[in-house]
This record gives sequence, structure tokens and C-alpha cells, in this order.
Amino acid sequence: MTESLRPMNLGGILDRGVQVFRARYIVFFELGFIQGLAAFAYRVASVHPKPITSGDATNAGLVFLSYTASFVTWLATVFLGAVVPAAICFAASKVNLSEPVTIQGAFRAFTSKFWRLFGLSILQGIFAGWPLIIAGISVAVIWAAAPSSRGDWVILAVIFILGGVPSVALYTRYALAYPATAIEGVTAQVAIDRSVSLSEGGRWRIFWGIVVPLVPSLFLTVGLVGLVGSLKSGIAFLFNDPLLVAGIDGIVALIAAVVFTPYSYIVLTLLYYDQRVRKEGFDIERMMQAAGLDESLAMVAGDNAIRAGGTGESLA
Repeated sequence: MTESLRPMNLGGILDRGVQVFRARYIVFFELGFIQGLAAFAYRVASVHPKPITSGDATNAGLVFLSYTASFVTWLATVFLGAVVPAAICFAASKVNLSEPVTIQGAFRAFTSKFWRLFGLSILQGIFAGWPLIIAGISVAVIWAAAPSSRGDWVILAVIFILGGVPSVALYTRYALAYPATAIEGVTAQVAIDRSVSLSEGGRWRIFWGIVVPLVPSLFLTVGLVGLVGSLKSGIAFLFNDPLLVAGIDGIVALIAAVVFTPYSYIVLTLLYYDQRVRKEGFDIERMMQAAGLDESLAMVAGDNAIRAGGTGESLA
């Protein structure tokens, strides 16, 4: 897929993402399934049996096991939530550069780097989400200080939206950090700095590259959750069986993780390469390396490509 190393518009990147997914769909399905299965298990394990006050030892044991299972599956979701996206980015990079990749190689490359990836996700959340955090704190304070009314709901929603908009804009600055650390092997802070640098001039494209793959997943999740909610009023056993409802929610999360999570990170990886091509002449560097030319010449060619490149749009 060497033809992918050229500047592409958003449509070309989304189309390339489909091609990359199809080229190694088993690898991407399995990586998504691992993360989705953990989310499914956590939802089911979070439904706890009601404790009995009569001192029933069996019931006490079941309650303890239930909370233990909930905690263990939560740890699994945290671990896989950090590792699997990096593995997907790594696999997408290999496929995009026509290099071999296996699920074992992609996953094992990052199992020992959990803390770096977890730290990166924390930094992304803080750097991009601080306006939303401030808005959330403001909403909590207002809600606690004033009695609720319909007017309050409108005001609180406006405050929350005003905090969310700049957070979305800021996230486009840091969105390329995950593929940067997965592909270049850099630390979390260096990956953040790389993302800020690479994203300049392409943040609107990055924004839509994040949003477009996310929309079908949201429609699936919201639609099925709404369907289950409407069925509760007409089918009593759904309303009275929280374990079944949690299982349905978990299946929805599993489907979304298997299909949409890999594709989203594939597109993010392609956006990372697109920005490297535009800003660093990475396509020229790869061609010169493939031709066996000296690495210093490839770096000079890349620098010349950067100087010759134009500026693009900016979202933040």
C-alpha cells in the first residue's frame, strides 16, 4: 500500500481506512473483540445480588464474589483500554506500509508499556478536557446551590456545552499522540508534543476524521439503548431482570468495539501518516530508503519537502 503515502483528503483517508481494515480484518476484529469482551464482562459483573440482612453466608459469599468480579473486570477494561488502541495503531501502520503483522505481535508490543499508555490517556484527558472539567464543576456547584427547575436545566446544559466545544477543539491537538507513541515508541510527553506539532494545519481534517467513524457507533449504541428502554415498559421480564439488560448493553458495546473501535484508530493512524507526509516529507523519505539511498539524504529531502509545503487550516 505504498500509494497511501501521499497527501489525501478526508474522503481518501476514510476509504484507505476501509482498505486497511479489510486487508487484515481478522487481526483488527480480534483486537476489538478483546477490548469489547472486557467491557461486556464488566457490565455483567456490575450487576450485584441484593445482600440479605439475615446473615446468610451463601448470599454474603455471592455478594463478595460479585464485587470482586466487578473490580477485576474493571481493571481489565482499564488495561485493555490503554493497550488495545496502541496495538490497533501499530497494526494499522504495518498494513499501511505493506509490512507483515500478527495479533500476537501487535498486542505483545504494548503489554509491557501499559503505564506509558495509561499516562498518555491521562495527559490527553487533562490537556483536552480541562474546559469540560471546569464546566462540570461549575454545573455541580450551581446544581447544589440552587433548587432544580426547568430553567436550571437549560442553563446547566449551556454551561456544559460551552465547556465541551473548546475541549473538542483541544482534542484535535492531541489526538495523534496515540499513533505517535505506538509507531515511534516515544514517551507520553514526547507523543503529546509530536501530536501538537503534526496536527498544525490539519485540525479540521483530524476533527472530521474522528467524528465520521464515531457517528455510526453512536447511532448503534443510542438506538439499541432506546429500544431496550422502550421495551421495558411493555415486557416485564426486561424491567425486572437487570442482568439481562446489562447483557444487552454489553453486547452493544461488544459490537461497537469489534467494528468501530478498530476503524476509528485505523483512520487516526492514517491521519498521523498524512500529516507526516505533508509536514515532514515522509513519503520521500520512504522512497529514498527503499532505493537504498543514504539516510542523511532522505532527511534532507524531507526537510526540503517541509519548506516547500504550504500551510493548512486550523481548528484550535
